[in-house]
Amino acid sequence: MKESPKSNPEKMKAKLKPEELKRIEAGVKRAEGLAKILDDAYLDPILGLFEGGGDAASALAGLYIVYEAQRAGVSNWELAKMIGRQGFDFVAGDIPIVGDIFDFFYKSNKKNAEVLRKHFEEISKNVDMTEAMEKDLVERDRTKERKDLKGLKRRVGPREGKEKRAA
Repeated sequence: MKESPKSNPEKMKAKLKPEELKRIEAGVKRAEGLAKILDDAYLDPILGLFEGGGDAASALAGLYIVYEAQRAGVSNWELAKMIGRQGFDFVAGDIPIVGDIFDFFYKSNKKNAEVLRKHFEEISKNVDMTEAMEKDLVERDRTKERKDLKGLKRRVGPREGKEKRAA
């Protein structure tokens, strides 16, 4: 069976570009933010109090973390464990009263975000960020120059500038 480079962090390191690493890092930050809202701010257990859809809404939100992990190249085994945690949280949280209490203590989203963060740290070890940082600095300089030119055009005005050149 052929193994994809995304399922092996060692192979992924060699092919990962700094821009891709930045995209993955942004996804990790979004996933961690969502996990904090769902688990630390207790949105998951609060949603679980609504019968007929609260736990489903919470589970769907938690699947976004799994989606980001899949995009980042987390192994299929880890993805399966993440989905299992999410499914367990959904099923256990759906039990009346006991499930609502369970939701306050079981932090599946936080654990899944930790797995994603650990994967990101592993793949980012060998990526050379100097090239990306240089490109970022050059782009910032270009943006600053464009803003300076726009400001200059506003102060001088298009007609005044042409008259000064002709003189």
